[in-house]
Amino acid sequence: MTNRTGAFERAERTLRVAIAAVFVIAAGMKLAALEFEVSGFARFGYAPWFMYVVGAGQLAGAALLLTRGFAGAGALLLAAIMVGAVGSHLRAHDPLAMALPAALLLALLLGIAYARRREWLGGLRIAGLRS
Repeated sequence: MTNRTGAFERAERTLRVAIAAVFVIAAGMKLAALEFEVSGFARFGYAPWFMYVVGAGQLAGAALLLTRGFAGAGALLLAAIMVGAVGSHLRAHDPLAMALPAALLLALLLGIAYARRREWLGGLRIAGLRS
């Protein structure tokens, strides 16, 4: 391993830990049904139970993001949730600045998913979904 490769891997690991922490906090707020989360999901027109599904998905994605061999899958799961978040803000006609944090996380997660593509492509191959 070259110094450059090692530096990249350390930076990517640090980014994954930081993003996982963000999603653990976000999941906790949803699972605790904090008032602003409840009102936000209601404003977007979602059923109350959906907030718990998203929170559980965020928690699962954060755990996968930190698990060897599953970080790529975690990044893809969280990226899908962020696509929903960006779409919800846009559909609600929120100012673009409100969708910006989710869009930034989406971009970072897609970068991690790309960097970890061998993990999730290998999983698809094992599952028989890819040759």
